[in-house]
Amino acid sequence: MNVVDEVKQKLDIVDVLTPYVQLHPSGKNFKANCPFHSEKTASFFVFPEKQSWHCFGACGTGGDIFTFIMKKEGLDFGQALRLLAEKANVTLSYKSEKSNKEEQDRLDRLYKITEVAAEYFHYLLLHSSEAEKARIYTQKRGLSAKVIDDFQLGFAPNKWDELSSHLAKSDYRDEDMLAVGLVAPRDSGGHYDRFRNRLIFPLRDVKSRVIGFGARALDDSMPKYLNSPETLIFNKSSVVYGIDRAQAAIRQKDAAVITEGYMDTIAAHQFGYENTVACMGTAITEKQISILRRFSKNIIVALDADKAGLEATTRSIITINEQIPKDYWMPWTDPKTYDELVKHEVQVVEIKGGKDPDEIIRKSPEQWGKLLKESQPIIDFTLKKELATIDQNSPGDKSAFVSKFVPILAPIDDPVRCAHYIQKVAALLKMDYTGMHKDLFDLLNREKKGKTSRGNKVIRSYAVQAESSRPIEEYCLALLLQFPDIRPAGMKLSAEYFEHADNKDILFKWQENSDVDSIAASLDPAIHDCFDHLLAFGKQLPPSLGQSKREREYALNDCINRLQEIYVKKLIEHGIDEGPQLHDIFKKRGRISSRTKGV
Repeated sequence: MNVVDEVKQKLDIVDVLTPYVQLHPSGKNFKANCPFHSEKTASFFVFPEKQSWHCFGACGTGGDIFTFIMKKEGLDFGQALRLLAEKANVTLSYKSEKSNKEEQDRLDRLYKITEVAAEYFHYLLLHSSEAEKARIYTQKRGLSAKVIDDFQLGFAPNKWDELSSHLAKSDYRDEDMLAVGLVAPRDSGGHYDRFRNRLIFPLRDVKSRVIGFGARALDDSMPKYLNSPETLIFNKSSVVYGIDRAQAAIRQKDAAVITEGYMDTIAAHQFGYENTVACMGTAITEKQISILRRFSKNIIVALDADKAGLEATTRSIITINEQIPKDYWMPWTDPKTYDELVKHEVQVVEIKGGKDPDEIIRKSPEQWGKLLKESQPIIDFTLKKELATIDQNSPGDKSAFVSKFVPILAPIDDPVRCAHYIQKVAALLKMDYTGMHKDLFDLLNREKKGKTSRGNKVIRSYAVQAESSRPIEEYCLALLLQFPDIRPAGMKLSAEYFEHADNKDILFKWQENSDVDSIAASLDPAIHDCFDHLLAFGKQLPPSLGQSKREREYALNDCINRLQEIYVKKLIEHGIDEGPQLHDIFKKRGRISSRTKGV
């Protein structure tokens, strides 16, 4: 949550506006004479449910607490934010230019030391006599010289200070070695090398920077696999092994294959399946899925066939499917039918016989390619696996099966997709669909209500998501910041369609000057995080937008029409008849959608 949203969450609009205007109850809302123009009949309304206000008189404007304070006090956005933050007891923290530079210099130093360590480990694997056992191991696993070099595999000798001594000779400090986890502190003082007598797997981020290491023991030492500890640059739940080498192939093939371990991914790359990555263990995380979805929405899970792998696949359903609805409001994904929904559904490779991808790929690369083509939707896969464990003649087993399946269906708010799986469950259990449909939906509703009451995250459906203007505003701004050539169309965008004051402020600054650095310099420091988020969002947009100006323009126009639609709907809700205008918007959107699909 950014600081703007935190302030809005802690303040109630009625409390904020009461010192400035005399509000009177009007049903669920409040009304008053507008404080911005003279009038005898109250036309100023406050809507507590939406935390917004609107003048239906001469002003014809509205907004949130920020826009009200800015207009009433004559403040810019930053000043209004500081005033309201103080009222909400929210601390605004700013980093000076000097502290930002110091922080970046430190991070650059940490990335450099891990890169030097990776180079040293790799050199030892190729040239050290002590690394002979590591080289024999790579030969037994069938690793080619090219793939060893591509992934920069290395060797850590069985010594307590080999690496740290090497780094010290290059003037790297002990505190930096500790900061990236290359050494560990001794109880008696000093430190020792964390990785010893192990095959080393450098871990890189999407920018190909070494952020940490994985290491496999070459003897009976435990644990068998050892990772870097959590550091400023390494977070295990965010690491996708091989993403630096796989991202281009993922884009090209429009699919990412997730395996469990380093060797699975390395083997896949060695035999031509370069769109393969590893999830650093059996638990696929939301952060890992977010990284992969930058390059493709199509994800294929290929975890090991043992019990742990199957359980991890089942657990992955909720993690992965929670992310699917987030794409629904996007202009390039506008699903209307089940067929369109499953187009981007996560698939699973069914691996039998207790084998792992590494073993299958090395034995028969062609067989692996066939298995990838035969992958099935993740929920269908889980249904089949769970069904094989029950007695279909047992009412108790059937009931347990349904109860186990409900938590998997619960995060799916799209009714078409949900109904499809209810029908499938009924068919598999040889039960009446109509009765089961009602019972399962009742169970699902209770499950969702339970999650809401427990404060758990509930994913909104496409229809509800489309009514929220913030993600569309952010997408619109990300387009404008990322692609300067669509500026003429962006200059026609009316700021009144923007509901959120921080986004509106950024839009104003962009319309004054499209240079990113100039915008950043003119923004209040309190919303620099919001601006940085928009810049990062722009770099994650689909590659197709970067390849076609026409598609960029269609996407922007669709965004503008969506914002206008939300704006006009709100006017209608407030009693202003804008029906014909809304009709025109829908006509425009229909044309834009059909033309976009033809790009």
